[in-house]
This record gives sequence, structure tokens and C-alpha cells, in this order.
Amino acid sequence: MATVFRHTELGEVRGNVVNGTAQFLGLQYASLENRFAPPQLKTQYESSLDATKYGPPPVSPIGAVNREFGFIQHSLPLPEVPGHSDTACLSLNLTLPLGKDGAVQTYTKLPVYVFIHGGGFAVGSSWYPHYDASSLVKLSVEKGKPIIGVTINYRLGVTGFMTSAELRKAGYKANNGFHDQRTALQWIKKYIGGFGGDAEEITTVGESAGGLSVTMLLLSKQPLMKRCLSTGGAVLLFKPIPEVVAEAAYQKIVEAFGLADKLPEDRIKALLTLPVDDLWQKVPLGTPLLPSMDGETVPGEPSFLTVASQEDDPRFLIPGRKWCSALMIGESKLDANILAYMGLDARSPGIATKFIESTNKTLAAHPGAASALLSSYGITPSTGDDEALLKILQFATEISFYAPARAFAKGWPQTKENKIYLYHFNEGIPWEGRFKGQAGHILDVAYLFQNFNEHLTDEQKAVARAYAEDFIEFVNGNDPWPPVEGGKLGARVYGPSSEGFTAKYVADGNPEEVGRDERVLKLGEQVGFDSVLEVFQNFFQGR
Repeated sequence: MATVFRHTELGEVRGNVVNGTAQFLGLQYASLENRFAPPQLKTQYESSLDATKYGPPPVSPIGAVNREFGFIQHSLPLPEVPGHSDTACLSLNLTLPLGKDGAVQTYTKLPVYVFIHGGGFAVGSSWYPHYDASSLVKLSVEKGKPIIGVTINYRLGVTGFMTSAELRKAGYKANNGFHDQRTALQWIKKYIGGFGGDAEEITTVGESAGGLSVTMLLLSKQPLMKRCLSTGGAVLLFKPIPEVVAEAAYQKIVEAFGLADKLPEDRIKALLTLPVDDLWQKVPLGTPLLPSMDGETVPGEPSFLTVASQEDDPRFLIPGRKWCSALMIGESKLDANILAYMGLDARSPGIATKFIESTNKTLAAHPGAASALLSSYGITPSTGDDEALLKILQFATEISFYAPARAFAKGWPQTKENKIYLYHFNEGIPWEGRFKGQAGHILDVAYLFQNFNEHLTDEQKAVARAYAEDFIEFVNGNDPWPPVEGGKLGARVYGPSSEGFTAKYVADGNPEEVGRDERVLKLGEQVGFDSVLEVFQNFFQGR
């Protein structure tokens, strides 16, 4: 069913009525002069906008949504989406609650959440059906605390994160994807009031690479949002790549495109005009197209020491700890299961021996710590491949997701003006597949947005609803549970419903009570969390 809405600045906007909400899809928030250009905030529109269909997604591998369904181990029907684009991809989707008269209420000043999708900065888009905001927005109305939902596109892969000295000299910045995200927030602040939203009540939400992204937004000196939620990834998930690595990736790409022998200006001209599909089909696998230190969106390299300290450190300043009123950060019990698909499966056979060798090499100066790590996770040369992989994934989860969440909680101001909320997601994947029963990566988002409810049992739906209701309270500026205070890392715990748990609050954050093991915490205290994190990152990168 269609709806027509008149925005005070945008004019007539045609959208859809879905599940008791109004959705306006594919709204362009920025224009691009070319595929590598900085985003230009869009302020000029035609008098009548058709926002009934999703906009073109950014350039990325075709069919990647099916791989994401594979991680969740369940799929959803796909909407109609146009082909990807290198220059028309910067759009967003709005989901608004309808009033009792079935119309959009423009005077309401509702709080807004803005979801930034994951995908390793290589894949993903705002149109993925499991991100659809209609069910969550409808639930917020039922609770009497309505919110507005927004999903955004941003550039990925080559167009989003490739950089080099010659590109920057030609005026093309690093980390286009991060600049896109910031521009989307500018658009929302400028125009959301005309849709009944409150420009001063914006919560950014991100999962995985999106979770890392929203914590990167906290590095801005200028306030970008009121609140922030990061799940399944934060700035410590992986470090920004240094300039030398970004440069090597660029050289690898220009060689793959047959441009190595051209003059810099001719090479850039060719990169700007290559067929769109070449930008994802011809890039060598494993090329690091990731956030890099640019002195602007990524001004430094994070560490456990800087994140976990409430003292400002010039090596990695986090201004958002002062201007962001609340941070919520969470992780899942086996968040790192995603890394099996992203490279660790290829380390078998003999993955246990390879991990042991890499660990001993990384901790050569701390042989006692290396032995303690291997012993605490039960990894020996005779450990079978499947068992060893699961143990390595448990280690990766605890050092890359669990420990960083605790570090953020410790380093946050913990005041009434700057609160932090910690949570742990223990609900297992309910559907058949490789990781059934494990609280794997992305499942928390599948539960949060309520789009898999028809495929859940009543007990599982109760977990999803509890999580969503807490989220709605947070977006409304309320305390969904007591914020962290002092050294006790009090946390909310979701599931597992298979053991009779829906949700509970654990005041002291005791690892055992929240479903976690304290072994990585002991290792971090013994040798330093950054050294322990380096163990996994070196192994994952084949060192």
C-alpha cells in the first residue's frame, strides 16, 4: 500500500505502508562526483520523490546476502533491489510509526536510531531483509515508546577503503566509507525533523564492522549522535591498517587491473572508469581493503590500554566519551564463529599445530604465558582439527569481542552524563546448520529486529522481545538496566532459552554468571591484553 507525505523541505515524498509503519526507501543523502570522490550532502531534490523502492546498493559481490543468511543459518524472502552502483549508492531508508489516523505525525519529535550494517567493509547493504525496521518500530508503538528506524548504505571495498599516496595527492581521501557514514548522519540531523524525528535524539547502532564503525564515530571531535550501540565488534576487533599496508594493497590492485605501468594521473583516470563489476571481481582475494589511519576519521591506533583507561591518551583520543551521553556495548558467546568462514577453515588440516607454533612465536618473550594460554584452552599437537578450531574460535571470541566490551566499560566515564551499559548475548542459533546451539555472530541482530519471529519458538521469541524492548528503552534515553558503575561490570544477559533463561541482570558481571570464562582475563592480567590480542591477530593473518 502506498502513502504520500509532504515534507516541509523535501516536498512530496511517496512511500509504502508496511506492517503499521510508513517506509520511505532509497532516499539519496549524498551525491558523488565519481566513485572515489568525497560525499556531498544532498540538499536539492525534485518536487516529488519516489521513495517506494530501495536505492542501488554499493559495489560489492553479488549474492552476498545469501552468505549472511548462511551465517544465521536461516533465510528470509528477498525484496526487489536494483543493481549496485558506484556513484548512486549513498541512500538511506526511513521507517516511521503511523498515528491512530494512519498518517505520519510530523510534530512528535521521536527518537531515532540509525543502523550501520556489518560485512567486513566488503559486503552488505541497507536493504537486507533482516535489517528491516518495520517490526521493531511497530513494537515500539505497542510499548508506547515509538521510535524511528533508519538504515544506511556506505561505500565498501575498493571504492570505500582503498587508498594510496597518489590517490590522496589527487584529492581522494582514505576511508570513504566512514566519510559516507558521517554525511548520512548530517542528512538525518538536517531532515529528520520534517519526518517527525528529533535531530537531538539520534542513536547510532552497528553490528560487526558496523559496530566498529559506530565506535569510530566516537573519535570525532564534533558530536555526531546522542547515544551509541555497538554489538559484535568495536575498534579493537582489528587494528586500522598502517600506510605501508594500504599502499601495498593499492599496488596489488593496480597490478591486477593491468595499470602498474601507467603514469599516476593516467592510472587514476583508468581506476575511475573501470567497469563497475571489475571493482569486486578482479580484486585479488585477501587484499586488505580496511580502515586505515588517516588522521581524520581514524586519528590513531587503538589499544586495550587506551580504551580501558579513563585518562585521555594523545595516541588514541576518544572525544565521544565526553559528548556521547550513553554507550551500550555487547557481544555474543561465540561471536568469532564468523572467522571460521573468513579464513580459519583453510588452516586445516593441522590447525592445532599451526596455532601452537604461531602462539609460541608471538609470545616468545613470555613462554610461560604461551603455555598458560594453550593449556587453558586445551590445545595440544594431538587436538583434532574440528575440536581445535572450536577452541580457537572460543579464544578469538574472548579476546576480540568479550575483553574489548569490558575494556570499553572500564574506560567510559560512568557518570550520569556519560553512561555505559554492558550486555552478553547467549542465545544459540536455533536452526539446523554448522553452529546450531551456539550464540554466533549476527544472530543478535536477527533477534533484535524481530524479522525471524515466525521461525522461532515462544521461548526464543521471548528472548528476541526482551532484547528489543531494552533497545527501545535505550533509544528513548531511558535506563534499560542499571549502567556500569565502578569496578563491577554489571550486565544484562540474554538467553539461552534452551536452558530456561530469557533475560537477567547480573550486578557484579561475574564471568561465570554471565556465561563467560575468566581465562582470557587472567591471561590479559598476566601478559597484557594487547599481547594476547596479538596472538590471535598474528595467527589469523598467517604469521
